[in-house]
Amino acid sequence: MNRKIMPQIMLMLLIITLISLAFNIGTVLAQQTIYIRSDGSVDPSTAPISRSGNVYTVTANIYESIVIERDSIIINGNNYLLQGSPPSYGFTLASRNNVTIRNVFITGFRYGIYLKSSTNNTIERSALANSDRGGIWLETSTGNTIANNAIANNYCGILLTWSNNTNTITNNTIGNNPFGIWLIVSINNIIGDNTIANNTLGGIYLDRSTNNQINHNNLINNTPQTVSSESTNTWDNGYPSGGNYWNDYSGIDSNHDGIGDTPYVIDENNTDRYPLMNPRWTHDLAVTNTIISKTVIGQGYSATVNITVQNQGSQTQIFNITLYANTSIIQTLQLYLLSGNTTTTTITWNTTGWTKGTYTLKATVTIIPAETDTADNTFTYGIVKVTVPGDVDGDRDIDIYDIVKIASAYGAKRGESRYDANSDIDGNGEINIYDVVIATSRYGYKE
Repeated sequence: MNRKIMPQIMLMLLIITLISLAFNIGTVLAQQTIYIRSDGSVDPSTAPISRSGNVYTVTANIYESIVIERDSIIINGNNYLLQGSPPSYGFTLASRNNVTIRNVFITGFRYGIYLKSSTNNTIERSALANSDRGGIWLETSTGNTIANNAIANNYCGILLTWSNNTNTITNNTIGNNPFGIWLIVSINNIIGDNTIANNTLGGIYLDRSTNNQINHNNLINNTPQTVSSESTNTWDNGYPSGGNYWNDYSGIDSNHDGIGDTPYVIDENNTDRYPLMNPRWTHDLAVTNTIISKTVIGQGYSATVNITVQNQGSQTQIFNITLYANTSIIQTLQLYLLSGNTTTTTITWNTTGWTKGTYTLKATVTIIPAETDTADNTFTYGIVKVTVPGDVDGDRDIDIYDIVKIASAYGAKRGESRYDANSDIDGNGEINIYDVVIATSRYGYKE
């Protein structure tokens, strides 16, 4: 049913790579780095991180690595971006205790977060994406919690090496990586209540890792769902609590108790005795509104589009939001959103190079695994016209009606009752002589 053993040469190459990276951590940290020093100071002091006691709050996007040298602190990313590139790491914690990292979008590093010989730390309510080795790596670390995160588009979502007794890997969404969760020589960990989907080399990969409790997860469209090499683990919490949801489970539920009548067999040493018939949690994203700053745009000028997205599901999600004019993409952004939260993001549509004409504007968000309500993943705004600058009424000519329209709003600023966004041709927030000149210089134009 599932692939039992990954080709050993691939496994050995990865382990060699990981060990090499660990020995070369000093080289990684030699790049531009922000430190939270053992005395509590932030170095350099100009870094966009404010301190109040043992709480450190990020105040702007950061494009450097962060090294934590102090115990018992909270890092609040304040929903800002921490972005870098290999071989640097996002956060590094070595021999640290009781550190919490939350509310940060970490992208583009070798590893998003690296813990070495660290205990009782928490990584929560964050997103980790686009790292070329892994989102989170725990090495020889115990008693740590990874909860309520979205982890996607890394080589490995969560990697544990020689790390035991983690309190839980819980309520995370882990998808679109080659490996979802990978344990190497790691025992007595709890993996529960996660959605693990669309990972191409294994949803959960276990190498010489035993006595782990793995239940109440959604395993969806992983190829394979699990790989177990020299590992024996527990895959359910007994009846009626149940095991995991496997979307390739082919059994039936004749008594309708939500538990499959037959086990899901992984291999001769690993069986989910009580597979769940339905996914746990709800998964639902919705575009709830799209507003454009103007409905008539002079060709070569810009308009801003505010797109509001709500996570109506019960787990943190990473997703793409794409703005279209007809079928052409204006821009795609990657965002993350906690369960129940709403965000509004702004995309600027510069119409340089766009053909004059009428466009239907719409915004879409990614359809996520196990999402059933997909109708609200698209919001169609309606008609927007790209026309010659000065044609503020959008009738494909510049005549006295356009001049009158501009003149009637002359002097008005954005937010005032007389302000007319279409008459603000250059989009500077004020209808002034520059808009008049743009229109009058083309007076008499007709298509």
